[in-house]
Amino acid sequence: MSVKENVATFVTKLPKIILLCVIVYLISLNFKTVEEDKGGTVETEQSDIVPLDEVKKYFPTCTSVEKVSDVRYDVKGDGKVIGKLIVTTPVADDLIGYAGNVPLFLAVSGEDVILGLTLLAHSESPAFVRRVEKSDFFTSWNGKTLEEAAELNVEAVSGATMTSDAVRGSVKKALNFYLERDGGGQHTDWLKTIRHALGGLVVLLALASVFWGSRMKRWRLPLQVASILILGFWSGYFVSFELLFNWLLNGIPWGARVLLPVVALLAIACPLFLNKAYYCAYLCPFGAAQELMGKIRKKKIVPKGIWWNIFKYTRVTYFMMILALLLWGIPLELASLEPFPAFLLAAASGWVIALAVIFLVLSIFFSRPWCNYFCPTGELLDILRKGDGKASPERWKKVVGEGVALVIFLGVLYFILQ
Repeated sequence: MSVKENVATFVTKLPKIILLCVIVYLISLNFKTVEEDKGGTVETEQSDIVPLDEVKKYFPTCTSVEKVSDVRYDVKGDGKVIGKLIVTTPVADDLIGYAGNVPLFLAVSGEDVILGLTLLAHSESPAFVRRVEKSDFFTSWNGKTLEEAAELNVEAVSGATMTSDAVRGSVKKALNFYLERDGGGQHTDWLKTIRHALGGLVVLLALASVFWGSRMKRWRLPLQVASILILGFWSGYFVSFELLFNWLLNGIPWGARVLLPVVALLAIACPLFLNKAYYCAYLCPFGAAQELMGKIRKKKIVPKGIWWNIFKYTRVTYFMMILALLLWGIPLELASLEPFPAFLLAAASGWVIALAVIFLVLSIFFSRPWCNYFCPTGELLDILRKGDGKASPERWKKVVGEGVALVIFLGVLYFILQ
């Protein structure tokens, strides 16, 4: 398709994209308002990171918090230092949980004894954070001196391993930085470097497959295996509805997992601007797993008649139901609505693993059943990809009609919100 036709096809998508952006904006506005109502930050002296009301839980007479170094904040009451905080951001921002980093502060008494740990504003998955909060994990450092806490090895929380690993790693890194045990120096993690390099190679091979599909056919099987093993099980890099939703609310956590935001941006940009499926067709670990399972039985069941009429709408219906509930302000366990977290074996819930197994078994009899009939992430990316690519006067009439309908809808929505 020529550049001119790509541009023309992109224009036909605009009404749908604008409508989707409005819905997404309203959802994000709704949930951000809820978070602010639960307890927003209070202005503190020389600090826009630490909420004063959270500090007062440990130091009731606190009147201000003053930053002293990258990790240390002095807590003051009536002009006197009554304690201090060890803050993990920004020195430990490169430690990522499932969806983002988990900045926190340790409240420390005047005798250098830890009083408690409190999470700051973060972009981690709420579901995993709740699992950690329900355990006694956050109280593990209470009553310890800073030196004792720096040496403490706290056991990770089952079902939220990546989140608890990020928390304990952040605590250890900030304490070591404060105690000048490593001087804040940089250490090369060669295993992580190799993982990133191999992951980047997989991403590039998938991108090459988008443009040179016929030439890359012989690489499809190795690419699928690499997607499952390297991106899925080893790195935990997959685009999901929950991941995109958390990033929408909290921003993209550029850092140690920089490859994952790159994958997500390519997953959105390729269908939007090139009208080509990139992530779903070539990179999704669960899609690859379904396709490999499907090789067990070549002949597949294809829904026909009334079943086809039902199944051709199941994915968009599932997608719209999730959007509607989020628009209504109902918090959902998004991590439990898709099978992708099953690649995080130590962190995934039993339900998610069961969901993944069910659809992998169904893949023997149906062609990529999750992708074709249920995946909300795939439906979102398909909305960005599908446009009218036929050059005809009717195409432009349709765009104008959809544009007029969109303007009317937005006008009605404006007056309702007012």
